[in-house]
Amino acid sequence: MRSLILTLGLLLGVLIAPAGLAAAAPATAVVASVDAYQDQQPSAKIDVDINRGGGGAWYTSPVWLAIGGLALVVLVLLVVSATRGGGGGTTVVRG
Repeated sequence: MRSLILTLGLLLGVLIAPAGLAAAAPATAVVASVDAYQDQQPSAKIDVDINRGGGGAWYTSPVWLAIGGLALVVLVLLVVSATRGGGGGTTVVRG
């Protein structure tokens, strides 16, 4: 239990340390460096075309692939269950 608490404490300390160091940097220097970087970059041309013309075949859809995978797993489980025989293949009749 002590090692778990120690591990969590060290992990928390590592996660907090970079945030504390970044907060110590002067904000004006960060803003100036961002402005200088943005001045050097050319404006990006973004062309979004949402009309792709039909999409694709239905069997390439991730939803149908997931449904097919689940159906295959259920089919395998049914086959395994049917071949095991349920009770060992014997019937005991008590009278």
